[in-house]
Amino acid sequence: MAAFEVIYRQFKQPLLNLGLRMLGRQEDAEDALQVAFVKLYRGIGNFRFGANLHTYLFRIMTNVCFDMLKKRKRTHADGIETIEMAHNPQTDLRLQLAEAIQALPERMRACFVLFAVQEFKQDEIAEILNMKLGTVKATIFHAKARLRTLFSDSQNEVRS
Repeated sequence: MAAFEVIYRQFKQPLLNLGLRMLGRQEDAEDALQVAFVKLYRGIGNFRFGANLHTYLFRIMTNVCFDMLKKRKRTHADGIETIEMAHNPQTDLRLQLAEAIQALPERMRACFVLFAVQEFKQDEIAEILNMKLGTVKATIFHAKARLRTLFSDSQNEVRS
């Protein structure tokens, strides 16, 4: 139990940050964190001790976030959320970025957050999300392009 507490203290904040960026709400991120640690506790017997615990925990958390997102039953015609970028130049850039990240499709958001925010290597992201490395690279590329477009469009509107 003491080892589990050490793991919790070490990984709580990075996993909570991932949950917040994936789910967009503090309460949901905290719920996801709790579910992820319960799953870790119950499934520790399935952990391959030669594997990386860091990667294993982020896989669990990402899957919990995906499950929670599915439960929200977001229904959009094309499966992609769109957002209105704030036209107020005083709007905090961080808030705009957070909203733009929330607008990305689930898998794209996961790849981008794990890469750009959590600073995982692309091969680790492939392992966490159970995706091919090439798919991860392409997904990150498309996420950056989409965010770049959102921000350039919002900057053009602010200038107008």
